[in-house]
Amino acid sequence: MSLFSDLEELPDDPGVYLIKDKEDKVIYVGKAKNLKKRVKQHFQTVTLPREEKLQELATRIDWILTRNESEAIILEEKLVKQLAPKLNSMLKDDKSNLLICITLEEKYPQLLIVRETDPRNEKNIYFGPFPSNIMLRQTVKLVLRLFPVCNCGKNVENLRKKKSSIRCMRERLDRCFAPCKNDISPKEYIKTVKNVISFLNGDVADLLDNLEEEMWSASEEADFERATIIRDLIQSVRTILNLQEDLHSKIKHIDVLTFAEEDPNLAFCKLEIRNHRVQNIKNYITTKSEKTFFKTLSEILIFIYGTDDSIRKILTNNDFTKRFNPNIDLKIVYPNDDTSSQLVDIAQKNARAELFKFLRDIQYEKDSSLVLKEMKELFQLSEEPKIIHGFDISTLKGQLSVGSCVAFVEGQPKKDLYRRFRIRRSYTDPDDYAMMEEVIRRKYSSDVLKSDPLPDLLIIDGGKGQLNIALEVLKKLNLSIPAISIAKKNEDVYVEWSDLPIALNQDSFVLKLVQNVRDEAHRFAISYHKTLRQRTVKSSNFERIKGIGKAKVFLLFQEYQNTKNISSANIEEIMKLISVNEKIAKEVIDTAKKSSK
Repeated sequence: MSLFSDLEELPDDPGVYLIKDKEDKVIYVGKAKNLKKRVKQHFQTVTLPREEKLQELATRIDWILTRNESEAIILEEKLVKQLAPKLNSMLKDDKSNLLICITLEEKYPQLLIVRETDPRNEKNIYFGPFPSNIMLRQTVKLVLRLFPVCNCGKNVENLRKKKSSIRCMRERLDRCFAPCKNDISPKEYIKTVKNVISFLNGDVADLLDNLEEEMWSASEEADFERATIIRDLIQSVRTILNLQEDLHSKIKHIDVLTFAEEDPNLAFCKLEIRNHRVQNIKNYITTKSEKTFFKTLSEILIFIYGTDDSIRKILTNNDFTKRFNPNIDLKIVYPNDDTSSQLVDIAQKNARAELFKFLRDIQYEKDSSLVLKEMKELFQLSEEPKIIHGFDISTLKGQLSVGSCVAFVEGQPKKDLYRRFRIRRSYTDPDDYAMMEEVIRRKYSSDVLKSDPLPDLLIIDGGKGQLNIALEVLKKLNLSIPAISIAKKNEDVYVEWSDLPIALNQDSFVLKLVQNVRDEAHRFAISYHKTLRQRTVKSSNFERIKGIGKAKVFLLFQEYQNTKNISSANIEEIMKLISVNEKIAKEVIDTAKKSSK
C-alpha cells in the first residue's frame, strides 16, 4: 500500500495517527480532531525542518479512532511513551499531561497538580487531561479562588502535631481552611471537598450565571481588565464541563470488545476502561485457518490476552455473543446508557477500520500488478514499468534552481533511490527545458549514480515540450527508455508516439499512479529548493544589519544571486528593491563588499 492511498483514506474523525517508515517502524505519533485534515498538513510543500524529515521517511500511515479529542490526547501520550518515535520531540521526554488530583485517601484531602495517577491510592479522584497545561492551571486557580481547600502537598497531620505558627499566604488571604493549624473537623472540611468534586464534574450552572453577571457588570463599569479575567474563568468552567462529559465512563474498570468480519478475515478492537476513562485502544487482525477458526469467547480471549487471565468483565453488543459462544464464566455487559453505547460504537468503528485497511492492502497488491499491465498497454511499452523515475524542476526566477528524481518500484516509492540535483548554470529567466535537460543528462551519465537501476519508464512534469527534451537526452545517451509527461493544467498525459494527449478517466488507477509519481517528484524538488534558500539566508551576514530580516535578504539573493553582484549594485537599486533608507542600503553594499573579499 502507498502513502498516497493512506492520505486519501483517512477519515474525518478524531483519533490518533501513526506515521511509519519503510521498515514499518513508527516514526511519529500525533492526535487530531479531524484526522484527514491534520495529517495532510504534514505533507504540504511549505514545511518546518522536522516536517521535511518526516516527509523524507514516511511510507505508511495508520490510525486509531477515538470518541473525541480528549481521549485522543490520552492515547497519544501512551503510544509516544510506549513506542518512543524518533520525531516526537514534544512528548518524547517522558513527561505526561498534567492532571488535577483530589487526594481522598487523606483525612484532609488536598487539590494537587500531578502527572501520573497513583495506583496505590484507589480513592484518589483525577480530572483531565486538558487541551493545554495553561488551561489546567487556570482551572486550578479558579477552584482555589472559590473553595478554601488545601493545596500545599504537605502532610497535614504531621503539621497539626507540630503546631507550627507559620501561616501560608492563602491562609492569610482567608482562602484556605488551613487544617494544618486550625481546628476544623474532617466532616466539615469534606463538605467543601465534595463541592469541589461536584464543580469539577460539571455541576456549575449557578456558578456560570453568577460569573456572567459579574462579567457584564464589570464591562458596564468600563473595568475591561476585570471583565476579561472573568471571561477567561467562564471559559475554564465550560471546558471542565465539556471535558468531564467527554472522558467520563460510569463503569470504572472494564474492557470493550467488538469485531468485524469478512470471510475469511476477522478484526477485533479492545478498549481498556481504567478509572472511568479510556486508557488504551488496540486493534487485532487475523485470517481464519484451521488453527484460528474462532467459534468461542475463550478462543478469542486467548488470541487477544494470551495467558493474562485478569479480565473478569467485558462490554460488548449482541452481535458479538451471537457470533461467538460465551462458553466461559465471564460477566458480559451490554450497553444500557449513552456512554456505554458510544464506547461500543467507537470500538466497532475501529474494528471495521482495521478490517478495511487489511483488505485494502490485499486489494492494492492485486491492483498494482494490474495497473502496471494496463500502463504497458496504454503507453505501448515493451514491458511492464516495474521501475519508474519521476523528474521535476523547482526554481524561483531562475535562481537556486534544483531538480529531483524520485523512484517508484512496483508502484511504491523507493526513497533510498531518490536523487536531487543543484542546477549548475544560473539563468536570468527560468528555462525549464534547459534545466530539465541538465538534470536528466546528469542522472544517467554520472559515474557516481551508475549503480542505480535503470527505469522502465520516465514520468516528466510538464507538457509535450518537456517530454521531447527528455527523449532527446535519452537518445544522445543511447538509452532506450520510454518516457511520458503529465501537464498540471488539465492532467493531460503525453506520449512519444502521439502529438495529442491520451484521455484518461479521472478515476483511472493508471492516472493516479502517474499523478503520485509527479506529485512526489514535485514535493522532493520543492523541499530541496526551500532548504537551499534557508541555507543561503541563514549563512548571510546581512541579517545583522538593523532593519534587515530574512525576507529582505531573500529578495537580495533572488535579484543579485551572490554577494559580489550585491556589492556592485547602486544604492538607489537597493533602496527600491528592499524598501529601506539610504543609510541601510549603503550598509548592505558595504557588508557585501566585505563578504566578497
